[in-house]
Amino acid sequence: MENSYSLSNSRVYWANVEFTYNEGSSQHGVFEGGVVYAFARAFDAREAILKIEEELEGRDLGVRSVDYIAEYGEMPWENEDDQLHFDGVSALAGATGKVFLDSFEVYERR
Repeated sequence: MENSYSLSNSRVYWANVEFTYNEGSSQHGVFEGGVVYAFARAFDAREAILKIEEELEGRDLGVRSVDYIAEYGEMPWENEDDQLHFDGVSALAGATGKVFLDSFEVYERR
């Protein structure tokens, strides 16, 4: 439900999100949770977090914490492959308005 004002003033945000597996997830009870990079086009960081939470909930995942969120902009990555990859994910989020989750790392249960 985006309007033209929010679209014209929106930015791509990226976040490092720690997640848990909710009941109903096939991984609930198997894995503790994990971390993932999330990319979302939004008017501000608050809206981006809400969109990311909604996307994770749709995958039976809960947000334990948002460790970092910022406008994507000119984010420098360690190597050229990562730079091209994440610039591409950011561009997809910006062009489509969808939330993209990338580079999942999973914690095993203790």
